[in-house]
Amino acid sequence: MSIIEHWTGRIPAFITRALEALAGVGLRADWSALTSDLGRAASGTLIVDDGHSTHEFPAIAQASASAADIALLPHDEQTILITDRVSQVRAQQLADRGRGGYLDSAGNASLRGEGMIVEIAGQCKPGSAPTPATTAPFTRAGLPVTFALLAAHDLHGTIPTQRATAESSGVSLGTVNRVFRALRERTPPFLEGRHNDLTRPDVLEREWISAYSAQQPAAWPEERFTSGVWTIPEGLLNIPLPEGALFSSEVAAARLGASIRPASVLIHVDGDDRTRKELIRHGRLRRDETGMIRLRPALWRIPPVPTEGQTVPRLLIRADLLLEDDPRTDEISAEFRGNDR
Repeated sequence: MSIIEHWTGRIPAFITRALEALAGVGLRADWSALTSDLGRAASGTLIVDDGHSTHEFPAIAQASASAADIALLPHDEQTILITDRVSQVRAQQLADRGRGGYLDSAGNASLRGEGMIVEIAGQCKPGSAPTPATTAPFTRAGLPVTFALLAAHDLHGTIPTQRATAESSGVSLGTVNRVFRALRERTPPFLEGRHNDLTRPDVLEREWISAYSAQQPAAWPEERFTSGVWTIPEGLLNIPLPEGALFSSEVAAARLGASIRPASVLIHVDGDDRTRKELIRHGRLRRDETGMIRLRPALWRIPPVPTEGQTVPRLLIRADLLLEDDPRTDEISAEFRGNDR
């Protein structure tokens, strides 16, 4: 069940724990939710009373937040993030991307208001952080299905049938049907009507990127190589790839005209072992854990939409750029949002 279904009524547990943590250091805090459609996240106001005055902070709350979420969720210099756990690494990512601050359930906080500065770090709560519930569209098996729907909708404005989606993604028809059903049953729904009209592509895209990023590299582990032919990433900007291999991330963005100088080369390769062997032979690739060539298993059996410049669909370029976890690529990633947003 989606977290968004709980924003009305009682405050979600992770926010309550965060407010209680502030109370533990003498700051009375409250949460006021705003009407919004941010999928797993919600917008609102954090109200903090320090005993002398009251401070209001615009806030985005989400139970767990990956590096991709930090880049994707709405943010500015005033808006803080409320989440279950902010590590020192995550705190630095928030600072690098210009967020206003944060508050987590363990009591770590960075809040700055007129006449008030709160900086608390190093707090750890017992036990491990909760794992957010993963529904069918965002599991290891369901992500290729949801990806195919989003890619087709971005290009055509419609989504394929269940049978066509199963053929493209290479998963069973039963898995496809479960994903479609879950998207229809979301509150509010992602799919509506007899023709499964996609109602909130921007929210679904953000949730897909978040789930895909959280499951990397375990779900689709990549291999690294050096090349006897290509010595710098720019050397691959104009070369053809074997059928079944597609560029992504920085090189894909550069091939499509983005102003970026690639630092490495990411290539998604389909499940046909002949594709991988041909690519290794063509580039005279040698295994190297620090090599600039990265091969990652593809999310599809057949690409869900026609390719452009031998690059993956734009949604995956955006997701892979965010996985680089470099604030300099965030703006480039935003250029690859869906055409209707």
